[in-house]
Amino acid sequence: MVIQRIFAVLYMLAGIGKAFPALENVPEILARAAKANEGTWYYAPSLWFAEHGMFMSTLVGICLFGSGLALWLNPRWVKRVIYAQLAMMVVFMTILHRAEPKVLFLDSIFILASLYFLRLQHQRLPKLKALLSKKFSEPKSLKRPESNVFDSQYDVVIVGGGVSGLTAASEFEDARVLVLEKSPTFGGNARFHLHDNLKHPTAGVCFQEPQPGSQMAALLKKLGLADAYKNSAAATLVFFDTKLLLSSILEVTVGFLKFPSYLIKPSVWALTGQLLKNALIGKPYVVSPKQLGDPIFADLYQFLDNFHPSKPLYPAVPFVENDAWSQTDMAVMDKMSLYTYLFDEANRPELPDHLVPPKKLGKLVENAVETTLRVECLDIHQVSAYVGLHFLVGYLRGNLVTLAGGNGNISSALNNYLSTKKNVTLANEAKVTALENINEGVQIAFERGEQAFTIVAKQLIWAAPKPAFTALFDDIPKAQLDAIQAIRHEDYYLANALLTKPVMTSSFGGYMIEPAPKNSPFSWCRAGTCLVANWMDDTTKSNVGVLTMLKPTTRDERQGQTAKEDFFGLQQQSYFEIARVLENQGINPNIVEDIQIWYWPQGLVTSVMGQQAQQLFETASQSIGHIHFANQDSIGVGNIESAIAAAHIAVKRVRDAVQPHLSNQDKRDTSEVVL
Repeated sequence: MVIQRIFAVLYMLAGIGKAFPALENVPEILARAAKANEGTWYYAPSLWFAEHGMFMSTLVGICLFGSGLALWLNPRWVKRVIYAQLAMMVVFMTILHRAEPKVLFLDSIFILASLYFLRLQHQRLPKLKALLSKKFSEPKSLKRPESNVFDSQYDVVIVGGGVSGLTAASEFEDARVLVLEKSPTFGGNARFHLHDNLKHPTAGVCFQEPQPGSQMAALLKKLGLADAYKNSAAATLVFFDTKLLLSSILEVTVGFLKFPSYLIKPSVWALTGQLLKNALIGKPYVVSPKQLGDPIFADLYQFLDNFHPSKPLYPAVPFVENDAWSQTDMAVMDKMSLYTYLFDEANRPELPDHLVPPKKLGKLVENAVETTLRVECLDIHQVSAYVGLHFLVGYLRGNLVTLAGGNGNISSALNNYLSTKKNVTLANEAKVTALENINEGVQIAFERGEQAFTIVAKQLIWAAPKPAFTALFDDIPKAQLDAIQAIRHEDYYLANALLTKPVMTSSFGGYMIEPAPKNSPFSWCRAGTCLVANWMDDTTKSNVGVLTMLKPTTRDERQGQTAKEDFFGLQQQSYFEIARVLENQGINPNIVEDIQIWYWPQGLVTSVMGQQAQQLFETASQSIGHIHFANQDSIGVGNIESAIAAAHIAVKRVRDAVQPHLSNQDKRDTSEVVL
């Protein structure tokens, strides 16, 4: 700041000097320049300047003094002044260098100083801002029935009204089903909110493009959403950290040289220019369409294509043994980290030829892989190569799709679908207090409002996190209890920046490829993506905007830390992150109206090395008497596809548990009518 103020004084003195011809006779200098520039392409503007010498002297004096004053006061818009000064110096260096050679040296000093000041401005943090939200956001209550009326017995009771529980309920056509959800609303980790009728996610955002015939495709069709989602393939951006991209310039260059056709694309050279400019002036991000980086990631992409969901080598979770995947190969892959597999050849065990990854993957690729995994609370050094491949195939190489409001649109559609089914009862704010297996099924005690209830279910599906089950049920086999206790659940935060106007509306948003900030007090809870709600909900045509930042954590990063007691600190840190993205795009962060933060404690299940090979999730999810399990922690992967898959497994177990007690005729009737 001291240097900036020194130059501010110099600018103001230079401006004042223009008023004293004895110090600097601008009209005379311009006349000499016009004569010296005869025959050059810039002779015409030189002549015009000379003909309007007094006017130019006054104008330049005012501009210099004003620029100095701006540098001294240092407002947010001083960057515009510096850009204008740079443009003016380039013009006058061109006009005057033949007549006044010393201008090249003098103005070069001022140009270097201006670039330095720009770097300072781009590193400048916004001031703390008073925002409306003062605490973590919570789901709003649904209107409950005026009276609590429940039957004494149900065919199926489902505990947990997230996507898994609601999907399971939707599979029963005539069975009497009761869904108990402790929260005010249904949806679990798939919810949305409204900002001036603009839907924006408050938890899960997107999912992999459904494969034909998949469970996800069938569910979307049943809910009338089969054609409602948008594909983000052509609308995803990558926010490359400028310093990281510059340090990886050799990796980038080699990647593009392998694909000469890219070198004739104007967008590639525009990206190069953007990198050089950002390196000079200190802009934090180089923003690029995701597909423009394909040459850099070509080796990884080509390898990942071998594992496409349509091919035998797809790393399915739960594991499915086939001709391409043996149990032995899967176990080897699951017992080493993804980092070792892709980036540490020296410590990689011997693998079959078809599983050997590319030999040289650069630092930029490593950072991209790390960011992709972090969005799902996975650490590249802890997640297994098998599960890591599963995610990379879907989330880095595959196409992501989304609905207005994100995955909350699916849970909302499920809720609406079930509300029309006479055989299904939905009960929110219902807290289960006791469970017991009895001869007739499962006895369930729960509270709703100030009333307590006891009912019996012939079969029960526990579709909530399993740790909550262990607190209610004592008779769990030791091996199963050990498996449940070994499952890792991670905290998840999501920050929604409510804006006074829409921004970046032509983009889904994108990944932020950057090194971990070491000095930030919330570096363990940093954003991995910045997503645009207006792009998802483009039918609303809202005059406001929402940017969504996913802020997942991994266990080692947070080391017991939580922002639960420091909402204001995390809110301001989220504002800084949003402001950096906006300012990098030339958008004033003053359009941020509020930062709402949603906190989902232990909200996402993660799989670490060895757990899939040990069949830990299958062991944890074994049926106990009449009790069956669904939810992400039955699969070990924290995405909506796993929640849906777990629901189908649980429904099948319910049907299998009922049918052996019936005659052949009753089996047919039960499968077709009751369950």
